[in-house]
Order: sequence, then structure tokens, then C-alpha cells
Amino acid sequence: MLIRLCFLSAFVLLPLLAEAQLIARAPKESYGRGIWPFRINRFDDNGRFHGMWKIMGPDEKTMLRKGRFRHGREVGTWRYFYYPSGNLYMVERHKRKLDYIPVKRYYENGSLEKEGQARVEDTKEKIRYFWFGEWKVYDDSGNFSHTEYYVNGNRLLLKE
Repeated sequence: MLIRLCFLSAFVLLPLLAEAQLIARAPKESYGRGIWPFRINRFDDNGRFHGMWKIMGPDEKTMLRKGRFRHGREVGTWRYFYYPSGNLYMVERHKRKLDYIPVKRYYENGSLEKEGQARVEDTKEKIRYFWFGEWKVYDDSGNFSHTEYYVNGNRLLLKE
């Protein structure tokens, strides 16, 4: 019985001790808000963004951007919002097995504006985000309008 009690208390106390070590090691400004393990805006041991991030506007009430980092790289679904309305502006879906990022951009009224793909090139000098390939463009009612073609972020052709 005593062994079971010690074993059970170890599972209860170890996470609390680990939490205390993390709080003592990380600066208060960079550790994040919330209840462990649901903290947002955290950094990993190398100082890179990690976990759920929510970037708020100047009023600290309107969310501008929301998504998840894994050791400094964006992963999963990222949502961007108009300021100050808070309506959805853009959605990016970062997938491990794709070498591009599917992107959808929205008008402030909520209807789809454009959909296409983007890519991130990470070099020693800089990180570059750009659109490429075919982008479908819609009017503010959500009806298909035309197609645009991008190469390295530059629009080359509009096709009706």
C-alpha cells in the first residue's frame, strides 16, 4: 500500500516540480500566459517560438493572428484577422508533406477573395514568403471572377 501511495504521489508531484523549474529558468515576459500545459506564446529552450501563439492588436482585445509553432516553424492552421473588426482575413494550412502552403484570403464581409498557394524559403540571409502558381479570384459576393498567375510573388498574368 505504501509503495502504491509513493508511486501515485510521484505522478502527482513530478509535473508540479517540473513546472517550478521551468518558471525559475525562463524569464517571466517570455514564458507565456495561461495554465500549464495550456500556455500560449511560449518559447523552446533555444528561444524559438513554440506551441500556441495568439498575437493581439494594440487594444489587447482584437486578435490579429493565431496559430501554432513547432520549434520556430509554423505548423497546422494559421488564421489572420482584420483589425479592428476581428473578421477573418486569411487562412494558411501548413502541412508537413507539402512543399507549399494552401492559402485562402477573405473580404471583410466574410466571402472568399482569393485562393492559391504560397511557399516559404528559409536561407541563412533571410526567410522569404511568396505566392506562386494559379490563384482563383472571387468578387465580393463570392462568385468566381478570374484567375491570376504568380511567379516568385510577382503577378504575371490575369486570365478571365
